[in-house]
Amino acid sequence: MDSRATLVDHGFVDGCYIKNDAYNGAATLVSFHLLRYALFTLMLLVVGPFVFRVVAAFFDLERDFKSIADHFDDVTGGLMYTYILFTLGNYSHTFGWVTASFYFVGLLAYSGLAWLPFMGVSIPGWRSWSKEAWLVNSAGLVLALIGAGFHIRWASQTGILQWYLPLFVLASASLWSPLFVKWLHHYCIDNYPEGLGIERRSRRAALSIFISRSGAIRRKYQVEEENQLAVLRMRAEQYAATRALPVTRQSGSSTDDNDNGRCGSLSTSIGDRPVATQRSSDVGTPMLYANNSHSASRLNMPNEPAAQPRATTLTHAQKQEMIERKLQHRYYLNARPDGSLPLHRYQLHLHHWQIFYTLAFFTRFDDFASRACAGIVLGIFTHGHAAFGLDPLMERKGELNP
Repeated sequence: MDSRATLVDHGFVDGCYIKNDAYNGAATLVSFHLLRYALFTLMLLVVGPFVFRVVAAFFDLERDFKSIADHFDDVTGGLMYTYILFTLGNYSHTFGWVTASFYFVGLLAYSGLAWLPFMGVSIPGWRSWSKEAWLVNSAGLVLALIGAGFHIRWASQTGILQWYLPLFVLASASLWSPLFVKWLHHYCIDNYPEGLGIERRSRRAALSIFISRSGAIRRKYQVEEENQLAVLRMRAEQYAATRALPVTRQSGSSTDDNDNGRCGSLSTSIGDRPVATQRSSDVGTPMLYANNSHSASRLNMPNEPAAQPRATTLTHAQKQEMIERKLQHRYYLNARPDGSLPLHRYQLHLHHWQIFYTLAFFTRFDDFASRACAGIVLGIFTHGHAAFGLDPLMERKGELNP
């Protein structure tokens, strides 16, 4: 960058805008200008698509039906694309009337070209192209290569060639890297239909921890419950023992009925409940009115169970069986009713909006021809998303992997 270049002191909104640059920002990776960004976004996401839809309706050009919600999704989704392109493509310096004029030329020219009967083809179906389609697409490729040659020359003159070509390879990786992604995806679903191993190992580790911890908690609570039960029983027995009195009857006494309230039996109570005692006819036999076997029940205390199963540590085999059983439930992965995962096969469909969006990053020079090329590639990009939407590069074939 020229040593005379200075940043315009516009503060928050235009802090990255460069002034007095000999290359008009071409040698600077990041730049921004708020007003120009607003006009740039308005042209790409609102005005351009509206013009195309009107012209397409008049001439009945090929396009997808779009509702108001679809157009809204296109605008909100396109904001990310336009911001990245504007910031890294030097449009804060190069966007102007030249780019805007050739933008509509590219948009309408490509719309008319796609209207030709033999041009209703897609890149994945290149084997079935007609001779006319081959001729037109080959001519377009030659023009693109010629334009690329001029831009490489301008990059060399600007002194950024060592960055320009590697960045082009990096940016175009989104177009050729899906070849490897597709191969890797098909390899995984063919060899690991239950899902990637890292997910199953992570889930298995979590289940191992949770199962072990839940068993330890159950054992801890059972020990505490047994200790509380023992304490309560001991208190019940002590209480019953302190309230019980011995009853004896002297042999030959004639006043036993009067002494005992003229009753044939004696009774006492623990709390408010009577406890049966020894009858008066049982001579000379002392007895406690409350004994240990009834003390707990008289005080509404729980008796010790005869055979209560104790919580023990699960064996390794039992733990593995429980883990495998829980791994069968994959509802959180949107599994089908039969338990299999929705594994789709994919095909690559390179769209023209993706190609020309990538090229738009590198028409960053201040020359008239570069600005005109920027308008053309932006117009073709707009045709793609205005007519069909921002379709993905990897499309599902439609059937699940068997």
